[in-house]
Amino acid sequence: MANITNYDIKIVGEDADNGRIEFDRLNFLTKSTKDIATKALMLRLRGFSDITPDKNLKRALSLYLEEVSGNSKEGTYLKIGATHFSDTITGLQYELFKPKDEILNLTPMYLVIDSFHSALKGDREQADLDKPLLRSLLSFKSNFLSDNEIFYLSNRGTIPEIKITKDDFKSISILEESIPSPKKVIVNGQLDEMKVSKGKLGLQTEQGFVNVFANDKNIIESIVEFMGKNITITGIANYKANGQLSYVEIQDFGTPGVNDKFFSKKPSALSANQQLLFNTKQIKKGNSFQALKDISGLLKDEISDEQFSEMIKDIHR
Repeated sequence: MANITNYDIKIVGEDADNGRIEFDRLNFLTKSTKDIATKALMLRLRGFSDITPDKNLKRALSLYLEEVSGNSKEGTYLKIGATHFSDTITGLQYELFKPKDEILNLTPMYLVIDSFHSALKGDREQADLDKPLLRSLLSFKSNFLSDNEIFYLSNRGTIPEIKITKDDFKSISILEESIPSPKKVIVNGQLDEMKVSKGKLGLQTEQGFVNVFANDKNIIESIVEFMGKNITITGIANYKANGQLSYVEIQDFGTPGVNDKFFSKKPSALSANQQLLFNTKQIKKGNSFQALKDISGLLKDEISDEQFSEMIKDIHR
């Protein structure tokens, strides 16, 4: 028998908050809430939130409106039913970023409340947040009819209630803007054949492990020949709320060139969270030495113009 947990969404502060809710408003509330739950789950399962779940995970993310009640004095109450992932996710084959039991003991609505807690009151270093998930939290702001309105999300004990006002979205916006934007990068290492899961792979570089992901089916099928071998990957790096690398989405890959090690060298001019990756956007602009210093922090006497030219050729071979 499924383990159902009930949650409450309480809305107060406006005349419209009188125990009823108009269809259009209900539609946006359910859509924005579901989007937060989806991105929060994908971040925990795949390391990056902006990934479309497969049909099995979509079913596991089901939320049910069980009751609408309230009055003009107490506001509008929505009773939501959610099933634990332990009852809905079977044969989980994902390489989890959190212990499996921890994920399975949660529900979609728990993830929504926890995401708001993390964004507004949590420890940024430990927060399960990234840029797309924070943008979903920001979209929830459109549920407010005015500055006076307040939303309360709770589940009657297992997670602290979260109070959300319109002003709270200023803090979330600042947090979202502080996260490094996705960047084009080149990373080189050995493709770990033990870390393959639903398009997600692992790349062991000289500086540490990097999670890489492929949305393109053709990339997934053709990259198999590099399992256990060295590879150079070009892609988009995405970051978490604490500034640490979340994922690199693969755009292209190939056999490493002789000078690719320069792109895997830990740059002295970048912060710790960027030390595994190098921004290549400036290569096509400006002169070679300035672009290279912008990318990796290398000193002029560490590399010659000839080496730089060879590195660029290696990338496009």
